[in-house]
Amino acid sequence: MADAGPREGAGRKGEPEIGAAEWLFRDEAPARPSGPAVPSGAEESREVFELVGGDDEVAEDAAPVPPAIPATPVRTRERPSSTPRDDFHPPDAPSRRAPTIDPEDAVDVVWTRAAEWGPTLLALGACLATVGLLVYILMGMEMYSAAFLMLLVGLAAAAVLSYPILITLERPVRMTPEQAVRDFYNALSHHVPHYRRMWLLLARTGRTCSSYGSYEGFKAYWAEKIKTIKGDRAGSMTPLAFEVQDYRGEKSAGMSRVEGKFTLRISIRGQRQAGPVASIAGQMSLVRGPDKMWYLETGTLPQPSRRS
Repeated sequence: MADAGPREGAGRKGEPEIGAAEWLFRDEAPARPSGPAVPSGAEESREVFELVGGDDEVAEDAAPVPPAIPATPVRTRERPSSTPRDDFHPPDAPSRRAPTIDPEDAVDVVWTRAAEWGPTLLALGACLATVGLLVYILMGMEMYSAAFLMLLVGLAAAAVLSYPILITLERPVRMTPEQAVRDFYNALSHHVPHYRRMWLLLARTGRTCSSYGSYEGFKAYWAEKIKTIKGDRAGSMTPLAFEVQDYRGEKSAGMSRVEGKFTLRISIRGQRQAGPVASIAGQMSLVRGPDKMWYLETGTLPQPSRRS
């Protein structure tokens, strides 16, 4: 006779049917701590221990499962921002430019028509007044021929005295540094150079140097330079032609002081086909005055430019 199954034996003895396999499999497994996945082999071993020793023995003998370690956050490499750093300055930034200069400190005397023609008009007025007085006296003495001759001489003298006005009828508009340089040297290209216009186109620093320290010294300096340049190639009344070529400089917009490089080509008027008697490559600094016009900081022949 076959042996009774585990369920029947347990019922006869009054014991709970704890040995039934169905009861073991219906019971829920204890909660497992969250953590990394357990390999399949370890899972099978654990089920064997549960069958043999029960729940209490597994809880005491099983190795404690370490708590789950949070995953280390992956560090992503930040992309560089497209915004430039504070310590970066583009080529045209104001920090690379020349410092701002007060126009009134850089140019103490600005060019005006009255300042340019004032001395000439005074001399012309004195000449005409003198001639008029002499003609009146001669007419009162009934010396008509002498009075007429005096009138002709007076008009000729007035024409000579008005020569500086006739050659400077065009105003020197110097909205750019290049215009200022051209106007300065064009004033030399006459039978009698207009030194006063040149003097008025100079900034404060251009009126004092080792070559001169006053307006009279400035005129003497240029008279000597012109004589040296002419040499024996032209007479004293033959004018020179000063041409500014290949001007190169910074953009003057928003600037108070700039540097310019150019070539000064000097030739004798009427003999330009023979070529220049001098060609000077130089540089010069200019400043903006209170009238928003540009003034030269050097009143001499340009210094040779430095090779970059």
